[in-house]
Amino acid sequence: PPGAGEQISTLAVIEGAREPLPAPTRRPAAPASNDDGTISLALHGKIAAGTPIEALSDPTRSIDIPASMVGSRDCYALEIEGDSMIEAGILDGDTVIVERCQTAENGTIVVALIDDNEATLKRLRRHRDSIALEPANPAYETRIFGPDRVKLQGKLIGLVRSY
Repeated sequence: PPGAGEQISTLAVIEGAREPLPAPTRRPAAPASNDDGTISLALHGKIAAGTPIEALSDPTRSIDIPASMVGSRDCYALEIEGDSMIEAGILDGDTVIVERCQTAENGTIVVALIDDNEATLKRLRRHRDSIALEPANPAYETRIFGPDRVKLQGKLIGLVRSY
């Protein structure tokens, strides 16, 4: 079993896809900067911060964010639906910025794809031979899965909120 300092790794799966993708052979190009110092990130739909919802992908929409927020990292945006992460400061209606990755350390807030069809935003915890997806709201329970049922889609790096 992975130790406390180790990372877990899975093949990347694009939101809504049914098949794993091969690992990229080279780093994707960073999003192009706009003249005003912002970049446009693909907004891939909604993700549950509550009960997991079916993975959605709508790359026709985008959001402009400060270029300094992502630098050269490969990122995308998701709209939050639900309240299971409120104690982490993530509210219903927020937009989260996610860096694509296949590994994450214990305690990281991640986008997890469960059984290749449900996406959720939760804190990652490893327990022996299982993966726990932990909410940040006592009204919700931690869900525990075998490692073959969870594929990491990325880790949280930022948040955008409109008032």
